[in-house]
Amino acid sequence: MKINETTLTEHTLSNTAAVEYQWVRAMYVEGYNKHQINHYIQACFGGDALFADLFRRVALSQESVYVLLRYLGCAPSSREF
Repeated sequence: MKINETTLTEHTLSNTAAVEYQWVRAMYVEGYNKHQINHYIQACFGGDALFADLFRRVALSQESVYVLLRYLGCAPSSREF
């Protein structure tokens, strides 16, 4: 595994319409709190606590997807040319 040990690809992470992000939004609407959502993100997709929190915040439009990609080292400015 790469991207800080997550099971998600860069393509999925950069697509905020992906089913993975929709799943997080559905949990939020159903009343799950941020700790529960973060737990399920880590259980299903791997990564650390900060990854889970950023992923949840991106899904809920509280954070830019660029911040998540930068954290994982796959944002365009993080790559060596």
